[in-house]
Amino acid sequence: MEWPVAALSAAEKYTLLTDCVVPRPIAWVTTRASAGEINIAPFSYFNIVSTEPMIVSLSVNRRLGPDGRSEQKDTALHLSQGGDCVIHIPSHDHAPAVHATGSSTPPSQEQIDSLGLQFAPAQTVKAPRIDNCAVALEGRLLQAIAVADRQQTVVSDLLLIEISHIYAADDVLHNGRVHPEPYAINANKRP
Repeated sequence: MEWPVAALSAAEKYTLLTDCVVPRPIAWVTTRASAGEINIAPFSYFNIVSTEPMIVSLSVNRRLGPDGRSEQKDTALHLSQGGDCVIHIPSHDHAPAVHATGSSTPPSQEQIDSLGLQFAPAQTVKAPRIDNCAVALEGRLLQAIAVADRQQTVVSDLLLIEISHIYAADDVLHNGRVHPEPYAINANKRP
């Protein structure tokens, strides 16, 4: 079967492209707003860009604001305002919490508490680390690229994040290396 892209609806484009580009790692990202609130959001548009220096990419789709214009989501906004982040690789056990934090509204402290999320201080950034995630990458925004469509409407923010510190739980290490499937561990068994 073939699909002429021009004939597809936005929903069909999303479904077809995300069905084709697999597997996609899930980044579960914490940022901190200038006022101090913690934001947590999952992203499947995430990957490695460079190892020297260590750079990863995070693509954050824009949303339509009340005025009908595209606006940045909280993660992109916090990073573009000079912020930093912690990118977590969630386990399968985190799936319900990852899904819950994927809504269009930032989670409240009550929601964070109800999900059983606890935070640990990061080593090099202000954003906190989710305490029971086995792998976490601390980083700072290196470059932000506003990605526009052919009508010059910005549709997403491509964020290049330089990694400053890596955390891996001892139980995902094997012969001094991070096990290739950190998300397969049982997060509930972690201290």
